[in-house]
Amino acid sequence: MLTREQALTLVVRCLAGLGRELGKPELEQADELTCLLGESSPLDSLALVKLIVDLEEDVRIATGKSVILAEENTMDTRTSPFRRVDLLAEHMVEVANK
Repeated sequence: MLTREQALTLVVRCLAGLGRELGKPELEQADELTCLLGESSPLDSLALVKLIVDLEEDVRIATGKSVILAEENTMDTRTSPFRRVDLLAEHMVEVANK
């Protein structure tokens, strides 16, 4: 079982790693309200894909369960769980605990 706090920790840790890798210090300071999609996001599309892949692996390690976080219905920019860190963490919990 994955808790919201565990999911938040995974997302923030992945973003910090991406921030170091991409030279984007704002990602190293990510919190629950950090935007992940749109003009105000520090992530480009490739960095978002890397984040998703890394998080899927982290969830597998944490829970022993393989998950798919990005599906067609999750990519609508108005309703996507990838809009902000907190929404992504909640989506991870939902998917991991099915």
